[in-house]
Amino acid sequence: MGKRHDKRKVVIVLLIIGTALGFYMYSAFSEKLTKSTDLSDESIGGFKVLDNISSPEFIREYGEPIDQDNNHAYDYYYWKGGLKTASINKDEEKGKIMRLIISSTDDALYENALQTSKGIKLGSKKADVLKKYGDHYYKSYEQGADIIGYIDHKRNITLEFWCVPGGRVGEIRLDDADVI
Repeated sequence: MGKRHDKRKVVIVLLIIGTALGFYMYSAFSEKLTKSTDLSDESIGGFKVLDNISSPEFIREYGEPIDQDNNHAYDYYYWKGGLKTASINKDEEKGKIMRLIISSTDDALYENALQTSKGIKLGSKKADVLKKYGDHYYKSYEQGADIIGYIDHKRNITLEFWCVPGGRVGEIRLDDADVI
């Protein structure tokens, strides 16, 4: 009876590991498996991924950054009006926007006038996102948010809606799909 019990334990452990690994693989690659959505008209605050924060147009609209966070690959800047960007921080591509973010503070969860090209803004309902952007999306879960993401394979751009408990959009990210 002891050997049979040990075999069951091994099978159960292997099933758990296999399920966890399968979920991880699906989460890691679901973005690439999702059907493409045309995001060619998508911008946030009038700017698109691959625009440059040093351009005269960007400077005219947003001026100087309010605050800055840096990491090894990108400079994160906070701008007036609630825009946050991640841009390349070295070489000839310095300032190229790789991520545009609409977010809020805990004090004013949905207070931000910025919106997507289809009118989704902070506080919009998850159902409105699906109605305006369609059924070809991937799902993820990170930092307590239920994430609905769309990818444009041709342009290598993603658009993610981070929904907080209650099903409302708490953050929006327009990214180059290769942002790490």
